[in-house]
Amino acid sequence: MNKKIVITILAVIIVVILGCAVYQQYKNIGSENTQPSITLIYPNGGEILNEGSVYTIKWETHNIPATNKISISIRRLPPPALSEEGQEFDPIIFTDLENTGSKEWTVSYMYPDGNYLIGINTYESLPITNPISDESDTAFQIINAPIAQATYLCDGGKTIQAVFYRGEEHPVEAGEMPIPSGIVKIVLSDGRNFNLAKTISADGGRYANPGESFVFWDKGDTTLILENGSEKDYKGCLIAE
Repeated sequence: MNKKIVITILAVIIVVILGCAVYQQYKNIGSENTQPSITLIYPNGGEILNEGSVYTIKWETHNIPATNKISISIRRLPPPALSEEGQEFDPIIFTDLENTGSKEWTVSYMYPDGNYLIGINTYESLPITNPISDESDTAFQIINAPIAQATYLCDGGKTIQAVFYRGEEHPVEAGEMPIPSGIVKIVLSDGRNFNLAKTISADGGRYANPGESFVFWDKGDTTLILENGSEKDYKGCLIAE
């Protein structure tokens, strides 16, 4: 066979093979582009969110009907260890949202400090069947940022380290007493430590454990420690300059 003819045949075969490969590639790309999908944009991993602050959850959808709804959930990752009975909070943040691509979210104080993932679904209607889903690529953090901290010096060289955290605000009717919220974490120089919830907001702030066997009463420049109703080991406590 003529050498030129052989070369021409080989060239034609190569062109056909390359053409088939390119066609298949574009066919696959086109197929992928027509698949319905949802992508979580924020928070997608690595962020630090403060409890009580407002953030905007963002997402994108492709080839999703305009009538589809959106639901958003949250889950906490260990460590720290999770409760034996499951998460300590409702995992559902929003449901039946319009597919607008974003939603403002006030981070609740019910979330313990830790690492979290956001999950997002799009679906036709409730109850949810055959959802299209996405989740944060990696964990983000939720923390309760302290609003103040103080060191108190007490009689006998004893000390109290206190860190104050804001709590969730509870609206009340006009004329009603405000509902106290917030916590203080204290460390005593004898090695004991307590996480105490605020029980009274007036005159500084009174914090106590559930049984009120330990009370920390912040009065600005001074503090009062009551153990089982009386002052014991921590007396004359003044805030350090």
